Amino acid sequence: MFKVIFDAYYKRLFAFSFKYVENTYAAEDIVEGVLLTLWQKRQNLNKIKHLKSYLYTMVRNASLDYLKKEKKFVRLDLDKHDAAAVMEQFIIEEETHSILFQALENLPQKSRKVFELSCIQGMKYKDIAEELQISLNTVKSQRARAIELLKKQLKDYPIYQLLLSML
Repeated sequence: MFKVIFDAYYKRLFAFSFKYVENTYAAEDIVEGVLLTLWQKRQNLNKIKHLKSYLYTMVRNASLDYLKKEKKFVRLDLDKHDAAAVMEQFIIEEETHSILFQALENLPQKSRKVFELSCIQGMKYKDIAEELQISLNTVKSQRARAIELLKKQLKDYPIYQLLLSML
C-alpha cells in the first residue's frame, strides 16, 4: 500500500515542494517526511476523503514550515481566495509537468536523451552528436522518433500536440 502511494505521488509532491523551497534536498526531505507521517497514521487513511488534496496540503504546510525555520519565508498578504488560486495554479503546473515527464520516461533511452538535450536543454545537433558519440543523422532521426512517440502518447492532450508540432 505504501509503495503504491509513494510511486503515485512522490514525483508530483517533490515538484510541488520544490516550487516553494527551491532546494532539491529540502524538497526530498519534506516529501519523504510527509509520506512517512502518512504511513505512521495509516490507520486513519480511511477517514481521508481526498488523499491527493490532503497530501498537497501537508507538503505545502511542511514547505512553509521549512522556509520559516530557514528564515526565508516572505509573508504574502494574500486573502484566502488568492492563496487558494496560487496553490491551484501550482497543482495544475505540477500535474502538467507530471504528464510530460511520464511520457518522456516511456521513450526509448536514446530517443529520450536526444530529445532532452535538443528540445529541453536547447543543444545543437552537432554538440549532441559529439556528446553522445553518434552521427548527426542519428541525432535527427532519434529526435524525430521521440517527437512522434510523444505525439502518440499525448494524443489526448491538445496543448502537447500543438507544442510538439512546433518542434
